[in-house]
Amino acid sequence: GYIQVTKAFRKSPDESLLISSSLNETCLILTTSAHKARNVMMYYEGDEHLVAMPLLDIMKIHSGTIEEVLSNGWSVPFVEQSDGVSDKGERHANNATELINQWERMVVVDFSPGVGGMKKESELLEVVNNIMGDIQDMAEIGYLRRDGSEYEDNLLREESLNNIPAISEIFSITASNLKNTSEEGRNSRVEFWRRTFVQGIESEHGCSEMFSTLFVKPRAGYYSFDLVLNPIDGPPPKDFESSASNTNCVTSLLAALSVHPHVLSVKANFPIYHGWNIAQKLDSNRS
Repeated sequence: GYIQVTKAFRKSPDESLLISSSLNETCLILTTSAHKARNVMMYYEGDEHLVAMPLLDIMKIHSGTIEEVLSNGWSVPFVEQSDGVSDKGERHANNATELINQWERMVVVDFSPGVGGMKKESELLEVVNNIMGDIQDMAEIGYLRRDGSEYEDNLLREESLNNIPAISEIFSITASNLKNTSEEGRNSRVEFWRRTFVQGIESEHGCSEMFSTLFVKPRAGYYSFDLVLNPIDGPPPKDFESSASNTNCVTSLLAALSVHPHVLSVKANFPIYHGWNIAQKLDSNRS
């Protein structure tokens, strides 16, 4: 049944992901259009009964990931430069946070079926660069359309961005509430994501420092990759707002990755060792 279903969508087994298979049910993931899925459902001649379910963007973000990146322990380290340590108490505080500043804050991204499995690292990097380029274009659109001036309209035309949607226009939670300017019909979840975009990658700064300093670590088999968000020791103070130390930048990046068709899943890493216990303790002390 599995092979027959993939053939109905004109996909090879490598272009699909088998989730589960039993005597009574088979579940798989593949990339297709809504029009194609509808046609296959209508005209499928196999013995199986097919059910197509869209994989929503928010379903691609692993459970607990948003809570992780918003926590004080996970957030990318940012320490303003000072002339020196003033006393033993401050020196002790610096030592206490040293462990949580040493591990890499990474976002783990899995490719959609049919995208990953490249032969060379350079091929993976090219796909990731294209994804990042798409995200930054959509983020710029969000900022320009929110600004709404005639100058911005002309800029959109000049840069050939007119047919590109903003991330907030296609992210499932915010998309249906864009035209709702009243408080009625909105809830805290919608407001959280709307604020995240406005203060994150759809802001004027566009999280430029975050994008310029992140780097990619391919994973084995080239079916996924890590985005490392805290290279070196954090941003210069003047670039804090546009850096990964701004949790709105990281959170809106997760949403942007989830809407991209090349992305199957997104999650944040966290270390299972003593340093993480310190991070959790810091969280509890600050709350």
